Amino acid sequence: MTPLRSDALAAATVLVAVALPLPALAGLITGTPRYRQGIVVPPDAVFEAVLIDGAIADAPARELGRVRLQPADAGRSATPAPLGPLPASWRGDLPGVSGTTRWQVDLAADGSFQLRRTFLARPVPNRVDDIGRWRIEPGSDRLELRGGREAPLFLQPLDGGAALRRLDPQGRPIRSRHNDRLRRLAAFAPIEPRLPLQGMLRYLADAASIRLCATGARLPVAKEGDFPSLESAYLGALPPGAAGQPMLVNLEGLITWRPSAEAGRPPQRTLVVERFVGVLPGQGCARAPGLAAAARPVSPSPSLRGTLWKLQALQDGGGAVLSEPAGRPAELLLADDQDRVSGTGGCNRLIGGFRLAGGQLSFSQLASTQMACSPAVMAFERRYVEALGRVRRWSLEKRNLLLQDGQGRTLLLFSAPA
Repeated sequence: MTPLRSDALAAATVLVAVALPLPALAGLITGTPRYRQGIVVPPDAVFEAVLIDGAIADAPARELGRVRLQPADAGRSATPAPLGPLPASWRGDLPGVSGTTRWQVDLAADGSFQLRRTFLARPVPNRVDDIGRWRIEPGSDRLELRGGREAPLFLQPLDGGAALRRLDPQGRPIRSRHNDRLRRLAAFAPIEPRLPLQGMLRYLADAASIRLCATGARLPVAKEGDFPSLESAYLGALPPGAAGQPMLVNLEGLITWRPSAEAGRPPQRTLVVERFVGVLPGQGCARAPGLAAAARPVSPSPSLRGTLWKLQALQDGGGAVLSEPAGRPAELLLADDQDRVSGTGGCNRLIGGFRLAGGQLSFSQLASTQMACSPAVMAFERRYVEALGRVRRWSLEKRNLLLQDGQGRTLLLFSAPA
């Protein structure tokens, strides 16, 4: 039987009963309940499924069977033993090159994770969030986290999930006298991640939802923040007669709790669009998330330096996304052997220097050739160069490069060639 959500299980089994003749009703029906749109099930929740015979027209439905789980630990039973019951949170202060970093890892039973690292020695903004998929490596019991911002992270579950030990980038123990443990919290206390996101947006019947590329989770989208910009760009990019078609979007968002649109339902995890970046018609997520996908070899992630980045979106000072005029694409290349940057703004070649320190990035002494192009191309190129001059931070999400100002607002979005 195909896995079903718990709120749809009974209705689905009614269809099965209707389709079967009476002699075939004897036997075993199995299914897997799933949480609705990422809702965290409380420890005292009760799961109940009822099998009903509705095959006889104009006759009362007859109950054939009932199963009740109290507490509703469906999904928890499948949790790998090294981690203990899920969902759960772990937290700890770990040493680093730039000072102490406070880590928090949230793991859900559906294979998704949330990660927050707070750099305690830095001024605000000093927090980096990530989301993605986790798995337990067969044979080693190592926990592997694959998110959207960087290479996989490895942790070693200890004492049945009471602690997680940080490992090096190759998954080996770190030889140090300093703390390398995250301790399990007494209760699940998930963060509300705020980060750049990619996802397949669907907007139909005045309701918006998004399937996040990093986790595969489908979330409702709140009609607040920068939602009007997202809505306008999505509807403007839809082909005629394609209402509700999923479309890839880039944005900066907050995943938080909001009241459910359905009466009687508890609050649900919801995406709040804090800053719309761009829409990419005809494109999809880089790869389907999941444990099997995480186990497959994937093409190496591009690095900041040595990659020819192609511009996908440029924000103006008011937050609107400017369309790039037809012509040469705007590109950017940070040399991997010296602090020099080159590229094009759509008309002229650009050269200059850059300063890179961890997540901080700035450009200096930008100069260009003096070719003349159409007024629209020249105006766009001027805005592009001005935006480069305001860059102070950078981040990578899969094959996307986001350049941000000092307040963390995205100015430019680039993508790496496939």
